[in-house]
Amino acid sequence: MSPKFCLANLFDASYVPSPVAMSWKRAQTHAESMLENLGIGQRVRGRKDLRGKKIVFVDDGSNPYRTMCFTIAAKLVKKRGAEVETVAPGPGEAAHAKVVDLAQQPRSKIQRPLNRR
Repeated sequence: MSPKFCLANLFDASYVPSPVAMSWKRAQTHAESMLENLGIGQRVRGRKDLRGKKIVFVDDGSNPYRTMCFTIAAKLVKKRGAEVETVAPGPGEAAHAKVVDLAQQPRSKIQRPLNRR
């Protein structure tokens, strides 16, 4: 008895193709272009340049590819210091993303002693 090898074959019943050609690299490209269109495209690496901003993704979850793009975009902006929120759309509202400026809380100044050794 020889071993049976099952490859991803369109004619094999065990292989079920995804409904949309979903590629992480393609979704990342779309996520980056979406952020560019929002005006928060890629800047200098390693900078937390989005602190004080909140990105709201409005998604109903009906399109798995769009949800994947929003997830990747959320990971990208979290790395850059932004807060992320995903909400369900209201009636008749299309899926979209928007940038909201958060109110800056004033930092309390801490008195530090000068010349203390």
